[in-house]
Amino acid sequence: MEADTTVIYYTSNQEDEAFEQKIREKLLEVIGDLPLISVSQKPINLGKNICVGEVGVSNQNAHRQLQVGCEAATTKYIHIAEADCLYSKEYFEYRPPVDNRAFRTPIYVHYLKGDRFHKKRASECATVVGREYLIYRIKRSLRNRPMWEPTIEHGASVPFTFRHEDWEQFDLSVPPISLKTGKGMHQTHGYVGTETELPYWGKASDITKLFT
Repeated sequence: MEADTTVIYYTSNQEDEAFEQKIREKLLEVIGDLPLISVSQKPINLGKNICVGEVGVSNQNAHRQLQVGCEAATTKYIHIAEADCLYSKEYFEYRPPVDNRAFRTPIYVHYLKGDRFHKKRASECATVVGREYLIYRIKRSLRNRPMWEPTIEHGASVPFTFRHEDWEQFDLSVPPISLKTGKGMHQTHGYVGTETELPYWGKASDITKLFT
């Protein structure tokens, strides 16, 4: 059966290569036969790789890389995968009920120097959405901007593809985990709960041992 979704993995290649390679290996374990497009700022060996060059680290560039991946895909849906996140097979099995709205699942953030999982209501890193709709929303949020922006934005200047009222939540028994090494673009978030252990993933301290 032909796949109806493509996994888009995008990275600015700022993390240590050994760390990001572990993330990629975990990703390949759970996506099965789904098509995979990686959009990177340095060449990487992951699915169909599109290297955009070292265009700089910014929210806009992250969205542009996602746009590039979506435009190269041909499936109805997109599953977003980021370079510092762990996913379960369950995430890639989810299909949204409509293709003109974004669907996000709660995630847990884990700072690798800590011993807790911090629950976040939703994140772009765990989003499933119709491909054509996502391209439209990215282009709309970045209208009147150049293709690339090498400087990270802050506050009101940060472009948002989907705001709080523009997406719906779906729940998984095994939540995605965003790992914070100190080298990513965003380090602080608003949290709604804290755990020391999660189903399937185990203890936060075990995740630290695997990725440091």
